[in-house]
Amino acid sequence: MVMAISTGLCAALMLCGVCGDAAVQGDGPRWRPAHELTMEGMGWTAVAEPFSRLPASAHGRVPESVWGLGRHSAGVAVRFVTNSPTVSVRWKLLEGELAMPHMPATGVSGVDLYARRGNGPWTFVQNGRPAGGLSHETRAGLEAVMQGKAGPIECLLYLPLYNGCKSVEVGVPSDKSLDPAPERPAGRGRPVVFYGTSIVQGGCASRPGMAHTAILGRRLDRCVINLGFSGSGRMEAVVADLLAELDPAVYVIDCLWNMAGMPDAETAEKVTYLAKALRKAHPSAPILFVGQSNIHSGGKESHASQVQAQAVAALKQAGMTGLHVAPGAALLRGDEGTVDGVHPTDLGFVQHADALEPLLRKLLGGGR
Repeated sequence: MVMAISTGLCAALMLCGVCGDAAVQGDGPRWRPAHELTMEGMGWTAVAEPFSRLPASAHGRVPESVWGLGRHSAGVAVRFVTNSPTVSVRWKLLEGELAMPHMPATGVSGVDLYARRGNGPWTFVQNGRPAGGLSHETRAGLEAVMQGKAGPIECLLYLPLYNGCKSVEVGVPSDKSLDPAPERPAGRGRPVVFYGTSIVQGGCASRPGMAHTAILGRRLDRCVINLGFSGSGRMEAVVADLLAELDPAVYVIDCLWNMAGMPDAETAEKVTYLAKALRKAHPSAPILFVGQSNIHSGGKESHASQVQAQAVAALKQAGMTGLHVAPGAALLRGDEGTVDGVHPTDLGFVQHADALEPLLRKLLGGGR
């Protein structure tokens, strides 16, 4: 059974409740499985594997490439609260291929820890760096965030972008607390849902927290669901129907790099079906269509971006409300923000976030 996100809750509620005392191994950390803490970034609870981004019911319905990439944990995160000055993380990967030629293992298969005190800004703490094999462990200190003050610290742990996880555990010393994080602030419980290409999935960030979807989640203090599928963000009707099962504050659609070779009529047809499917399920949710990024744009929108914008304009002319377009030419500033002319580096992802943040803040209505 598919369970969509309800108002006041963030994507992917805990898959199980707190199940008693976690195991203590000798003098090492007291470990708790991630699903005993607060899970975010998963739109469905009925999944085939612990950290999958698609529901089990999607198997055999979506293209095989989408299903396989849905096993990757891009955007999935664990939030927890602790009074410990150190946090340990151990994770077991699904795939032994830790890196890609143009993306490091820290982004493909690593974990990434941020922390904050109270409602302050999120601070990068440390990443977990896989060095071979499937099982990995890292330990991070929170002293810089604690600043010598007592009291709990909230932590945000991002999982790998281009690999999946069989298991994830968080550990603290046995005399320290480790608890699920509280719900997001009032009015910010519903997530922002991104759907798109390898860029949305996070290629080629150096670590999971540097994908623009994650950057925006921290800036907006919102849960984000990342439904980026490398090479496979093509607005298929079956994927559109899956997106409609969710209940986000905003939909962000960024698929054009995977659709640029389609006939114009096919692109327009897919944009139209997707918009109608989402609007039928959610009459008032804003839908933001993102144009195609291009380091050589000269400030001009690509042909695919123009086709998408025309399809959106036609829908608005026919009476559909809540549709918006983000110019693709504004996503990258200059030619130094990508690995290969297409996929952003960390710099490029910051530029993406800078371009999208004011639009999303406006659509969210200052905290909706």
